[in-house]
Amino acid sequence: MITKDALTGSVKYAIPAKEITYSNGRKAIVCKKVINGATSPIKMRGRCPSVNRKEPMTKIAYKRTLNRNFDRLFELDLIDKNCRFVSLTICKEKYNIYNKVSKRFKHFIGEVRERVKNHYIGTARFIELQENGFFHIHCILVFDCNNIDLTCEDFCKMWGWGLVDMKQVTDHFGLCDYLTNIKHDLEIGNSEKFTRYPKSARPIYISPNLPRAKSKNILLTPEEYSALQNSGEYEVYFKSHQYYDPTTQKKRNCIDKKILIQKNKK
Repeated sequence: MITKDALTGSVKYAIPAKEITYSNGRKAIVCKKVINGATSPIKMRGRCPSVNRKEPMTKIAYKRTLNRNFDRLFELDLIDKNCRFVSLTICKEKYNIYNKVSKRFKHFIGEVRERVKNHYIGTARFIELQENGFFHIHCILVFDCNNIDLTCEDFCKMWGWGLVDMKQVTDHFGLCDYLTNIKHDLEIGNSEKFTRYPKSARPIYISPNLPRAKSKNILLTPEEYSALQNSGEYEVYFKSHQYYDPTTQKKRNCIDKKILIQKNKK
């Protein structure tokens, strides 16, 4: 006989997760931050105040934006052969304004669409602020075939504001790392440089027409999650950020997400 207390306890310590199934059969399980077997409570707040576009974005809002888009990035069902991973840099200070960079990127995408016609599907891009105060764009261009004849020199001519580099990303977590730059997350030393982001900025943009995998919300007990993690079928990754601990007066790592990605099937 199942008692009410038993049901309450099982729900209390259940781990909410999202199970994602990709077109190649692989699966990923994304879990929220877990503390002592129970998820941290979500605090509901009142209505958000109106946005003053003249105010700078705070580092807390920046971190929240990256974490919110991280789940959306994992749901993208992209075929590596059909993607181009392109980094765009800014060469002159007069161009180094967020609104100008965002507008120029739209022009760049227009040039790409004009070049490949109907083969263009969409893009996902991340506007990063480097330590020297200059913006830097990481983007993924997605096409419907793998024989797109565009070189790094072609992209450089279409961009026109600086150097262009093309990357190779081999796994799905590498894609999210490329678009959110976990290693550089919130580690911007000069706060004056960080204010280059306006309050309404969208550091990450994902085209709505990019293909997505099937996902569903599930509940896992700590025992079930531990069994999956130790089964050897999944690779374990962590999405984390650093925060300042006033008690120790040092920076500490805080885990935001735990991700299990199914290994390639033989």
